Amino acid sequence: MRPETDPDATWVSALAGVSPARAGRALEEARTETRLFRELDRQHRAGGRPFYIEIEAPLELYALVRLLRPRHAVEVGVSSGVSSAYLLTGLERNGRGTLHSVDLPQEDRRPPSARGNPSWSLPAGRSSGWAVPFALRKRWDLRLGDKREVLPLLADELDTIDLFLYDVPHSDPGSYPEFRAVDRRFHPGSVAMVDHGGTQEICPSLRRWARARHAAPVRRSGLGLSGFRCP
Repeated sequence: MRPETDPDATWVSALAGVSPARAGRALEEARTETRLFRELDRQHRAGGRPFYIEIEAPLELYALVRLLRPRHAVEVGVSSGVSSAYLLTGLERNGRGTLHSVDLPQEDRRPPSARGNPSWSLPAGRSSGWAVPFALRKRWDLRLGDKREVLPLLADELDTIDLFLYDVPHSDPGSYPEFRAVDRRFHPGSVAMVDHGGTQEICPSLRRWARARHAAPVRRSGLGLSGFRCP
């Protein structure tokens, strides 16, 4: 794992609806979670995944949780659980809230000689979120299954969704119905984020969703991670 070195306070400020100075303070607090990073790094090395692909903006996720103080955060895509761990740490600091995560575990079935970078695949004998420290799991509702089926059921159970992260490889025609499934639980101040991979472009489905919400999507500098805040 590589520590994040240049978090985007402007992006956090826009999504959280706070001043850049306040966003900066939340990010500085996130930087102090060095013990969490060391534990995640240790777990990845123990699992044979020292160069595992994980979300590149974990400090921003932590900061947004601290600033928004969500009751219900929803995450699609878990893999080893780096983003989950930072979201859960923010919830623990807040002393409130639940993270509802949806994941369809993937195993790399190629022969070891052909695997190279294992990307999102699970190490043998591990399950989704295997790197998340057990001390953080009391606020975690982890659901395994196809997101197309699980997300509408989850939305039926929740009265509100305050923070939403969609961090899975996706095609835009397929993702928009999933966004609409959770949209009914959004409210003024809810935040949605989508990682569109290495394109550094705003996901077209996210742009369409934001337009329907009369919101303007903003991109995290240097990454394919974008989001909007419901007005």
